[in-house]
Amino acid sequence: MVAWRARIGLIKPTHRGKSFAYWYKHAPEGVEIVPTFIGFRSEKRESFLEGFKKAEELAVQLKEVGCDIISVSGTPPFLLKGLDFERQWAAELSVKIGLPVVTPMEPHAIALQTLGVRKVALATYYGSELNQAIVDYFSRFGIDSEMMAGLSATGQSSGLYTTSLLALDEVSHMDVYRHCKRALRNMPPVEAIYINGGGWDAAPAIDDLERDLKVKVVWALAAEMWLTYHILKIDNPVSGSGALLSGSYTPVL
Repeated sequence: MVAWRARIGLIKPTHRGKSFAYWYKHAPEGVEIVPTFIGFRSEKRESFLEGFKKAEELAVQLKEVGCDIISVSGTPPFLLKGLDFERQWAAELSVKIGLPVVTPMEPHAIALQTLGVRKVALATYYGSELNQAIVDYFSRFGIDSEMMAGLSATGQSSGLYTTSLLALDEVSHMDVYRHCKRALRNMPPVEAIYINGGGWDAAPAIDDLERDLKVKVVWALAAEMWLTYHILKIDNPVSGSGALLSGSYTPVL
Protein backbone atom coordinates (compact mmCIF):
# COMPACT_ATOMS: atom_id res chain seq x y z
CA MET A 1 0.00 0.00 0.00
CA VAL A 2 1.60 3.23 -1.18
CA ALA A 3 -0.24 5.75 1.03
CA TRP A 4 -0.45 3.83 4.28
CA ARG A 5 0.51 6.95 6.27
CA ALA A 6 -1.11 9.69 4.19
CA ARG A 7 -2.03 10.84 0.71
CA ILE A 8 -1.36 14.56 0.22
CA GLY A 9 -3.20 16.44 -2.51
CA LEU A 10 -1.30 19.39 -3.99
CA ILE A 11 -2.88 22.24 -5.90
CA LYS A 12 -0.08 24.05 -7.70
CA PRO A 13 -0.54 27.43 -9.42
CA THR A 14 1.52 26.80 -12.58
CA HIS A 15 2.55 23.80 -14.68
CA ARG A 16 6.02 23.49 -13.15
CA GLY A 17 7.52 20.16 -12.26
CA LYS A 18 10.14 21.54 -9.87
CA SER A 19 7.71 22.63 -7.17
CA PHE A 20 6.05 19.21 -7.26
CA ALA A 21 9.47 17.55 -7.27
CA TYR A 22 10.34 19.33 -4.01
CA TRP A 23 7.42 17.63 -2.26
CA TYR A 24 8.08 14.30 -3.92
CA LYS A 25 11.78 14.34 -3.03
CA HIS A 26 11.06 14.95 0.65
CA ALA A 27 8.10 12.59 1.08
CA PRO A 28 8.81 9.94 3.74
CA GLU A 29 7.95 6.28 3.29
CA GLY A 30 4.22 5.64 3.28
CA VAL A 31 3.26 9.11 2.02
CA GLU A 32 1.96 9.63 -1.51
CA ILE A 33 1.91 13.03 -3.23
CA VAL A 34 -0.88 13.70 -5.74
CA PRO A 35 -0.29 16.84 -7.85
CA THR A 36 -2.81 19.01 -9.68
CA PHE A 37 -2.34 22.40 -11.36
CA ILE A 38 -4.50 25.52 -11.69
CA GLY A 39 -2.45 26.54 -14.72
CA PHE A 40 -1.89 30.28 -14.34
CA ARG A 41 -0.21 31.65 -17.49
CA SER A 42 -0.44 35.36 -16.80
CA GLU A 43 0.94 37.65 -14.10
CA LYS A 44 -2.15 39.87 -14.29
CA ARG A 45 -4.55 40.52 -11.43
CA GLU A 46 -7.64 39.20 -13.23
CA SER A 47 -5.95 35.90 -14.00
CA PHE A 48 -5.10 35.29 -10.34
CA LEU A 49 -8.57 36.20 -9.10
CA GLU A 50 -10.11 33.65 -11.47
CA GLY A 51 -8.15 30.80 -9.86
CA PHE A 52 -10.21 30.23 -6.72
CA LYS A 53 -13.03 28.39 -8.50
CA LYS A 54 -10.55 26.08 -10.26
CA ALA A 55 -8.79 25.39 -6.96
CA GLU A 56 -12.10 24.40 -5.37
CA GLU A 57 -12.86 22.02 -8.24
CA LEU A 58 -9.42 20.43 -7.94
CA ALA A 59 -9.84 20.02 -4.18
CA VAL A 60 -13.05 18.06 -4.74
CA GLN A 61 -11.24 15.79 -7.21
CA LEU A 62 -8.38 15.21 -4.78
CA LYS A 63 -10.90 14.25 -2.10
CA GLU A 64 -12.45 11.77 -4.54
CA VAL A 65 -9.11 10.00 -5.12
CA GLY A 66 -8.56 9.49 -1.41
CA CYS A 67 -6.38 12.40 -0.29
CA ASP A 68 -6.20 13.10 3.44
CA ILE A 69 -5.27 16.78 3.22
CA ILE A 70 -5.13 19.50 0.57
CA SER A 71 -2.21 21.92 0.29
CA VAL A 72 -2.76 24.94 -1.98
CA SER A 73 0.22 26.89 -3.34
CA GLY A 74 0.35 30.24 -5.11
CA THR A 75 0.33 33.35 -2.91
CA PRO A 76 -0.66 36.22 -5.27
CA PRO A 77 -4.43 35.48 -5.29
CA PHE A 78 -4.51 35.36 -1.49
CA LEU A 79 -2.34 38.46 -1.15
CA LEU A 80 -4.77 40.34 -3.37
CA LYS A 81 -7.73 39.24 -1.22
CA GLY A 82 -6.14 39.35 2.26
CA LEU A 83 -5.86 37.24 5.41
CA ASP A 84 -9.54 37.33 6.41
CA PHE A 85 -10.59 36.07 2.98
CA GLU A 86 -7.91 33.36 3.05
CA ARG A 87 -9.11 32.01 6.39
CA GLN A 88 -12.78 32.05 5.37
CA TRP A 89 -12.08 30.44 1.98
CA ALA A 90 -10.05 27.65 3.57
CA ALA A 91 -12.63 27.03 6.31
CA GLU A 92 -15.52 26.84 3.84
CA LEU A 93 -13.61 24.55 1.47
CA SER A 94 -12.56 22.32 4.36
CA VAL A 95 -16.21 21.91 5.43
CA LYS A 96 -17.27 21.22 1.84
CA ILE A 97 -14.77 18.41 1.25
CA GLY A 98 -14.32 17.21 4.81
CA LEU A 99 -10.53 17.56 4.77
CA PRO A 100 -7.96 19.96 6.25
CA VAL A 101 -6.93 22.67 3.79
CA VAL A 102 -3.52 24.39 3.95
CA THR A 103 -3.49 27.72 2.13
CA PRO A 104 -0.40 29.52 0.80
CA MET A 105 0.19 32.59 2.98
CA GLU A 106 -0.76 31.89 6.59
CA PRO A 107 1.71 28.96 6.95
CA HIS A 108 4.52 31.36 6.08
CA ALA A 109 3.54 33.72 8.88
CA ILE A 110 3.10 30.80 11.30
CA ALA A 111 6.59 29.55 10.38
CA LEU A 112 8.14 32.95 11.08
CA GLN A 113 6.31 33.21 14.40
CA THR A 114 7.40 29.70 15.37
CA LEU A 115 11.03 30.61 14.66
CA GLY A 116 10.64 33.65 16.91
CA VAL A 117 11.09 36.16 14.07
CA ARG A 118 9.94 39.72 14.63
CA LYS A 119 11.81 41.42 11.78
CA VAL A 120 12.19 39.82 8.37
CA ALA A 121 13.61 40.69 4.95
CA LEU A 122 11.30 39.91 2.02
CA ALA A 123 12.68 38.34 -1.16
CA THR A 124 10.27 38.06 -4.10
CA TYR A 125 9.91 38.46 -7.85
CA TYR A 126 6.93 40.78 -7.34
CA GLY A 127 6.26 44.45 -7.93
CA SER A 128 5.34 46.96 -5.25
CA GLU A 129 1.66 46.02 -4.90
CA LEU A 130 2.24 42.38 -3.95
CA ASN A 131 5.32 43.23 -1.90
CA GLN A 132 3.35 45.77 0.12
CA ALA A 133 0.59 43.20 0.55
CA ILE A 134 3.14 40.87 2.19
CA VAL A 135 4.29 43.67 4.50
CA ASP A 136 0.69 44.35 5.50
CA TYR A 137 -0.02 40.64 5.89
CA PHE A 138 2.90 39.98 8.23
CA SER A 139 2.04 43.06 10.28
CA ARG A 140 -1.16 41.25 11.29
CA PHE A 141 1.12 38.73 13.04
CA GLY A 142 3.31 41.36 14.72
CA ILE A 143 6.16 40.90 12.22
CA ASP A 144 7.97 43.92 10.76
CA SER A 145 9.32 43.67 7.22
CA GLU A 146 12.23 45.10 5.26
CA MET A 147 11.45 44.92 1.57
CA MET A 148 13.92 43.93 -1.14
CA ALA A 149 13.15 45.10 -4.65
CA GLY A 150 11.57 42.28 -6.63
CA LEU A 151 14.11 40.27 -8.59
CA SER A 152 14.25 41.31 -12.23
CA ALA A 153 15.94 38.60 -14.26
CA THR A 154 15.38 40.23 -17.64
CA GLY A 155 15.00 43.91 -16.75
CA GLN A 156 11.35 43.82 -17.83
CA SER A 157 8.34 43.48 -15.57
CA SER A 158 5.10 41.69 -16.48
CA GLY A 159 1.81 42.41 -14.78
CA LEU A 160 2.25 42.19 -11.00
CA TYR A 161 5.69 40.53 -11.39
CA THR A 162 9.16 41.96 -11.86
CA THR A 163 10.17 38.75 -13.67
CA SER A 164 7.69 37.01 -15.95
CA LEU A 165 6.37 33.51 -15.24
CA LEU A 166 8.25 32.16 -18.23
CA ALA A 167 11.57 33.83 -17.34
CA LEU A 168 11.39 32.47 -13.79
CA ASP A 169 12.23 29.01 -15.14
CA GLU A 170 15.77 30.28 -15.77
CA VAL A 171 16.31 31.77 -12.29
CA SER A 172 18.70 29.46 -10.42
CA HIS A 173 19.39 29.03 -6.71
CA MET A 174 22.63 30.94 -7.30
CA ASP A 175 20.60 33.92 -8.49
CA VAL A 176 18.40 33.67 -5.39
CA TYR A 177 21.46 33.54 -3.13
CA ARG A 178 23.09 36.58 -4.75
CA HIS A 179 19.84 38.55 -4.75
CA CYS A 180 19.32 38.01 -1.01
CA LYS A 181 22.94 38.60 -0.03
CA ARG A 182 23.22 41.86 -1.99
CA ALA A 183 20.00 43.20 -0.51
CA LEU A 184 20.92 42.44 3.09
CA ARG A 185 24.11 44.51 2.80
CA ASN A 186 21.99 47.65 2.53
CA MET A 187 19.34 46.80 5.12
CA PRO A 188 18.99 47.25 8.87
CA PRO A 189 19.58 43.98 10.78
CA VAL A 190 16.88 41.31 10.41
CA GLU A 191 16.30 37.96 12.09
CA ALA A 192 15.27 36.07 8.97
CA ILE A 193 14.84 36.11 5.21
CA TYR A 194 11.42 35.22 3.83
CA ILE A 195 11.57 33.93 0.25
CA ASN A 196 8.19 33.97 -1.45
CA GLY A 197 7.30 31.98 -4.54
CA GLY A 198 7.83 28.53 -5.98
CA GLY A 199 8.67 29.80 -9.44
CA TRP A 200 12.38 30.17 -8.77
CA ASP A 201 14.75 27.45 -7.64
CA ALA A 202 15.19 28.70 -4.07
CA ALA A 203 15.52 25.42 -2.15
CA PRO A 204 19.27 24.76 -2.72
CA ALA A 205 20.11 28.29 -1.55
CA ILE A 206 18.51 28.02 1.91
CA ASP A 207 21.31 26.28 3.78
CA ASP A 208 24.01 28.51 2.27
CA LEU A 209 22.06 31.67 3.14
CA GLU A 210 21.51 30.55 6.73
CA ARG A 211 25.13 29.54 7.18
CA ASP A 212 26.72 32.56 5.48
CA LEU A 213 24.40 35.33 6.62
CA LYS A 214 23.64 33.95 10.11
CA VAL A 215 19.89 34.37 9.73
CA LYS A 216 17.03 31.91 9.45
CA VAL A 217 15.36 31.44 6.08
CA VAL A 218 11.69 30.66 5.49
CA TRP A 219 10.85 29.65 1.92
CA ALA A 220 7.19 29.55 0.91
CA LEU A 221 7.07 25.91 -0.21
CA ALA A 222 9.06 24.69 2.77
CA ALA A 223 6.65 26.41 5.17
CA GLU A 224 3.62 24.88 3.45
CA MET A 225 5.16 21.41 3.53
CA TRP A 226 6.24 21.82 7.17
CA LEU A 227 2.74 22.78 8.34
CA THR A 228 1.06 20.07 6.24
CA TYR A 229 3.08 17.28 7.86
CA HIS A 230 2.46 18.67 11.33
CA ILE A 231 -1.30 18.71 10.71
CA LEU A 232 -1.02 15.09 9.56
CA LYS A 233 0.99 14.28 12.72
CA ILE A 234 3.81 12.81 10.61
CA ASP A 235 7.38 13.47 11.74
CA ASN A 236 9.33 14.43 8.62
CA PRO A 237 12.64 16.16 9.40
CA VAL A 238 14.54 17.21 6.28
CA SER A 239 18.28 17.82 6.33
CA GLY A 240 19.97 20.43 4.17
CA SER A 241 16.85 22.57 3.83
CA GLY A 242 17.22 25.06 6.64
CA ALA A 243 16.27 25.31 10.29
CA LEU A 244 12.50 25.19 9.76
CA LEU A 245 12.52 21.65 8.35
CA SER A 246 15.11 20.31 10.79
CA GLY A 247 12.44 18.72 12.96
CA SER A 248 13.10 21.03 15.90
CA TYR A 249 10.08 23.31 15.46
CA THR A 250 6.40 22.66 16.16
CA PRO A 251 3.95 25.23 14.76
CA VAL A 252 2.67 27.94 17.06
CA LEU A 253 -1.04 27.82 16.20
